Parts: sequence; structure tokens; C-alpha cells
Amino acid sequence: MPEYRPIPAKRKREYEEFLHYAFRPEDGPKSDEDDDDKPELGDRRGLFDGDDLRCVCKHHWFTTHIRGEWHEMAGLSAVASPPESRRRGLVQQLLADSLAEYRENEVYFSALWPFSYEFYRKYGWGTVNKYTKYETTPDALALDTEPAGEFRRLDADEWELLQSVFDAHSQKYALSIDRTEDWWRRRVFEGWKKDPYVYAWTKEGENDARGYVVYTIEENDDGDGKRLKIWEMAYVDDEAYRHLLRFVQYHDSQVETVELSHEPEDTGLLDMVDNPRDVDCEIGTGPMFRLVDVPRALESISYPDEVEGTLVLRITDPLAEWNDGTFELDTDDIVLCDRTDDDPDVTLDVNTLSQLVAGYYSVADAERFDACAVESDDARARLDSLFPKRDVFLREGF
Repeated sequence: MPEYRPIPAKRKREYEEFLHYAFRPEDGPKSDEDDDDKPELGDRRGLFDGDDLRCVCKHHWFTTHIRGEWHEMAGLSAVASPPESRRRGLVQQLLADSLAEYRENEVYFSALWPFSYEFYRKYGWGTVNKYTKYETTPDALALDTEPAGEFRRLDADEWELLQSVFDAHSQKYALSIDRTEDWWRRRVFEGWKKDPYVYAWTKEGENDARGYVVYTIEENDDGDGKRLKIWEMAYVDDEAYRHLLRFVQYHDSQVETVELSHEPEDTGLLDMVDNPRDVDCEIGTGPMFRLVDVPRALESISYPDEVEGTLVLRITDPLAEWNDGTFELDTDDIVLCDRTDDDPDVTLDVNTLSQLVAGYYSVADAERFDACAVESDDARARLDSLFPKRDVFLREGF
């Protein structure tokens, strides 16, 4: 069986060649000119057959908000294998070994952005939020907002000015990330292919930012004109949001199209503009999430104070044998979750349990989509009380 281990720095180029072929094969073989000497975020892992590298991935280590508290979460990315290594079960082993590493490090939650939802669903991850994508014209964003305050372009050394805006905008969403300085510098102020513009809006006479927008300007896909593509927009209130839209509208002499590519699931912009038919609005599915260690994850999160007693859960997990079985969750004085031989109150897979824990599904959703079986009204009410639905939005790309 291939060995799972870190990929050493001296084999970074080989790792990058795997990613290049997996995600950008249309560009042709990777050339020396594509080499990037910038420091990386995350830890490289691979499966080795002797000294031969067979498939790769990367782990990011986040602190994220789950059920009102901060928890460690692993971000799995850059899963890739060359064609000669495919259809041999290697990626499945890579995923299983990754979960084992997370568990050993006492990281009980994992997230990823899938190339295929079907592929990762069969290994236990579940969709955890939807997002809104808007496409419109600058003129459609003319909201008659009275000019006020100041717009200022920022560089990476000024990242701290945006932290409070990001926190205020993200605090209502489960799975929001506690961003590090490295993340701000490498993933906000730097882009995958080119660096974006970052502008902040401040009120008159104030130094603290009230909102910011991160965007690039590029050719439209059809080659007809230019597009202002907003990668991230955050604001502390509706006033700041309207001023950011005003700033975008001021590009009407430069671009024909405006794209807000990744907003929380909402259609409010349609109600703000004069003519909603001038705005194309699309709802898409975002990242996926799973519990790494079911009993330890359920013991680590917080529950409403008024919910006490026990609930027996029958969990199926196709990848982590330590999660596959029947567990009794006791939320009395000390929260405990242990294996039991009792008959289950609820039967569900690890995907659905993960969605309930994150807050993406309510119990009614899970039953509606035939994703769980509940044995009684009492069990249903208790499960619903333990895992009330939340607004979830994991915005980070990794």
C-alpha cells in the first residue's frame, strides 16, 4: 500500500506539475516560467509508492465559528493525481489518511471546495452553504446614493484596517474564518493569476474602514468589452454597502459588465435597483463540510442550555470506520458521546449529520430530502433543539 507522508520542499515542482495537469491541462505542460517562488500557505501531502509520488493534496489549518464558538477546522485542497495513477483507489486512501491525520491532531471538522459534489459526497462530505452570483451593468447600480465619505486604495501592509469590517460582516455566519495576517496578504491582496485592487470606504472624518471591495478588471468571456469582477465585498451596515455599489457604478466609462461572484445566499440587490430585470441573479452551491470524528466533534460543540437528556444516533460513514456505528449523545451536565448497543432514535449518514451540525440543514430539511430517519416525535423535537438551523457562509477559497 502506498505511504502517506509530507511532500518535501525539494519536490515542490513535481507537486505543482500534478496540480497543473489536474486543473489547467489546456495550458499545456508546465514550463520553467510558471515557477512561483512565493512562500506557500498550507501543508503538502502525498501518497508515495517507494520514492514515486502517486497523488497529492494540501491541508490548510483554520479556526472557524461553529455553534457560537471557535473550533479548529482543516481545509482540504489541491487533490490531484496524474492519469497514470487513476482508478486505483489512491485518492480514496489519500482522503482516509488525511482524516486520520486531522483526528490525530484533534481537528474534528473538515471543509473543501469540490470539483465534483457526487465524488466527495460518496466519501462523507456534504454541501454546507449556497451563494449568490450577480451579473449586471454599472448603470443598473446607480442607486441615487448621496456621495459621502472617502474611497481609498489599500495595499497588503494595511490589511488590519479591514479586519474589523470582515469580522462585523461575518459574525452572523457559521463557518466564518478567523483570518490570519498571512491569509489576508496571500489570499485577499494577492490573486490566483493576478493581484486584485482593494479599496475601502470610510466615513467623513473617520479613519476606520466601514466597507471594502476586492476586484479585478478583465476582458469579457465573449471578448466584447471589459468586466469588473468582485471577488469579495464586506461592510458593517447597509449604508456602507450602498457606497461600495456607488464606487463600482463609477466604473461605467471603463467596463460594460459587473459581476459579484460570491455573495452570501440572498437576493436583496434585486430589491435595491430600479429595474431588477437588469440584474441576473444565480444561486450556486458552495463548499462541502464533514465531521472528522463524530463523537469528539459532538462533545466539543455547544448546545442550547435548555436541551438535556440523551439521543441515540446511528451513523454511517464510508471512509472513517471510527464514525460508523451507534452513539448515545448525552447533553446533561457534561456532554458525552459514546458507542451504545441501544436502538437508534435517528438514523443518518455522516454527510447529513455534518450539515445539521453546521446549521445548513434543519431536521425538517433532512427529512424532506430523505436524508435521515427519525423514530418518534420526541426524538425529532430533541434533534431539532440540539441543531437549530443557522446562516452558513464559508467564503474562503482554498
